[in-house]
Amino acid sequence: MNEFARFRAPGEAEAEERTWAVVAAAYAERDATRARRRPLRPALVLAVVAALTAVAFTPPGKAVIASVRKAIGVASARPALFSLPARGNVLAGGWLVRADGSARRLGDYTQSSWSPFGHFVVAANRNELAALEPDGSIRWTLARPDVRFPRWAGGRTDTRVAYLSGSHLRIVAGDGTGDRPVALAAHVAPSWREAASAGALALAYADPRGRVRAFEPASGRTLFRTAPGPVPTTLEWSDDGGRLLVVTPGRLRIYDSHGRLKTSVPGTFRDASFLPGTRRVALLSLRGNDSVVSLLGTARPLFRTSGRLAQVVPSPDARWLLVTWPQADQWLFLRVAGNGRLRAVGDISEQLGGSFAVGGWCCRR
Repeated sequence: MNEFARFRAPGEAEAEERTWAVVAAAYAERDATRARRRPLRPALVLAVVAALTAVAFTPPGKAVIASVRKAIGVASARPALFSLPARGNVLAGGWLVRADGSARRLGDYTQSSWSPFGHFVVAANRNELAALEPDGSIRWTLARPDVRFPRWAGGRTDTRVAYLSGSHLRIVAGDGTGDRPVALAAHVAPSWREAASAGALALAYADPRGRVRAFEPASGRTLFRTAPGPVPTTLEWSDDGGRLLVVTPGRLRIYDSHGRLKTSVPGTFRDASFLPGTRRVALLSLRGNDSVVSLLGTARPLFRTSGRLAQVVPSPDARWLLVTWPQADQWLFLRVAGNGRLRAVGDISEQLGGSFAVGGWCCRR
């Protein structure tokens, strides 16, 4: 044993004892509240103690944060995103991640999403909306205050971008012209109905009173509007344009294209999304203290953890779900088939320059 291995910093033993006392008390309280649901795992306690002891004797830094994250994430997570489990590219803020795991920085953007067919990217930072090539080349930009939730839709010759600027919903043509305000809107991403079989291009958004309005921007015609209520956290049309998913913290609702309520499910929901090409819904909900990933209408969870998961994003082929776990700095890939296959990747924000939230997974090429 060398001198460094024997070295004990002043007060280290006392700090370890204090840390153990704090952790043991916390776990004792947790164990009592969960009433024998699962036994205390000594290995996990030791891991937390080790991490907290490191915090006590190491200057604040990335290494300490990483050690704590490993204690709350999937232990077998890969250290880097070597590849995606399905075809297509993933957007995360100002980064584009390809299926082979290579990543390209598009710019200093906080949010991004795909254009129809995945040929372009629309991105936003605090005061700018930008249309980009997938290689990061800028097609056009538009200066607006407090830009959020850009969404691009349309055909090959006529496309439009909806976005929020402050408290207003705005629409601009795909070439950056004709920008105009539409309505006051709540803090939730609008959603385009793109399917030609469903009729003209339509947009759904929520107003500050929680009413969801679906309308045709070309004509201004309102397709339907719901009653006031809690402000939604998610709005999404199915690919065929026949269903609109509306998620609030306490309920999930599905409407048809005429505004008729087809499904209403109570619960505590964090996120939800239609599987591409289907009307099946992937759910991220809270059950007690756990985050649960499942499919609507099925009892068996695909994944369950006491950690706080944030997003569920289907792959273009509808076979995988990308689930984000910000607290652990991990992305999880779950098989929709529910065969127990799980891929976890750690240190996502480090690899993507601080980006983490997923803006979309597109397309099958």
